[in-house]
Amino acid sequence: MNRRELFLAAVEGREPDRPPVTAWVHFLSDHLSGEDTAELHLKFLREYDWDVAKLMNDYRYPVPAGLERLDGAEAMRRFRRLSLDEPAFARQLAAIRRLRRELGPDWPILDTLFDPYQQVLRNVGFAEGVHIPRHRQAALDMLGAVGDTLSAYVAAAREAGADGFFLSINSAIREGFPRGVDDAVFRDFQRPFDLRLLAAAAGSVRVLHVHGVGLDLDRVRDYPCEVVSLSDRLPGNPSLAQARERTGKCVMGGIDETRIQEKPLPELRAEIDDALAQVGRSRWIVAPGCTIPSFTPQRTLRCLRDHAGAL
Repeated sequence: MNRRELFLAAVEGREPDRPPVTAWVHFLSDHLSGEDTAELHLKFLREYDWDVAKLMNDYRYPVPAGLERLDGAEAMRRFRRLSLDEPAFARQLAAIRRLRRELGPDWPILDTLFDPYQQVLRNVGFAEGVHIPRHRQAALDMLGAVGDTLSAYVAAAREAGADGFFLSINSAIREGFPRGVDDAVFRDFQRPFDLRLLAAAAGSVRVLHVHGVGLDLDRVRDYPCEVVSLSDRLPGNPSLAQARERTGKCVMGGIDETRIQEKPLPELRAEIDDALAQVGRSRWIVAPGCTIPSFTPQRTLRCLRDHAGAL
């Protein structure tokens, strides 16, 4: 099987020649052109021969000029639906087009998205989230505008060559954990906009990246997607087997991204073997639970690629 065939076999629940394997890093590329960002990805993809091109999106969602806080309805209403000519979108689309030209049709490309609630707060500051329930209608209008922009972006990204989307959500993080919210905030300000974005991506491969620790998978079990990704090795999170059992989806994970840069190679191989014992060779994409540190040693990544590639 070529890369696309391996990927689709895993996603669709057919028996692959072996599970596909991939990994990804942040390239600190918010200041770079789309061509430069694509070049960094191409070097990383070709060096380790990953089966899936997971394209990072380090271009931050535009914040209205001069806005520093979300402490009032007026600040929230400054968010409007944006043109895709904005550099944050235009550069990422250029990166997708470059990857597709360079990689050809048989290397699957996943573009990275963030849910609308997270898009706002990861730029303004997560501490500002306390203001959102206090200005309900203004917050809904803000998130609606961001959601409309992102839905239009999804259509453009598919046209540019993306096969699917890696949608990172914080929505399953329970209150009391970092970036967690209570059920009311989840129900009113996260879930509707998550679902809108997933609907916009229907017809492509949707990887639901259930980000964080302290996860409540019941919140998102009915989200429409083809793959579920999570940090299954982090304390308090569901295991890979539990995620498969509770969602019925192809699962993506198995590697502790927080320790990969310091892990002895025999321990890394044992971790991969343990994940294989949990879920088998089908409906599994071998991957870290989230982004790996950019200083992860070359020999470690080669070990990951070689051992997973021999399963």
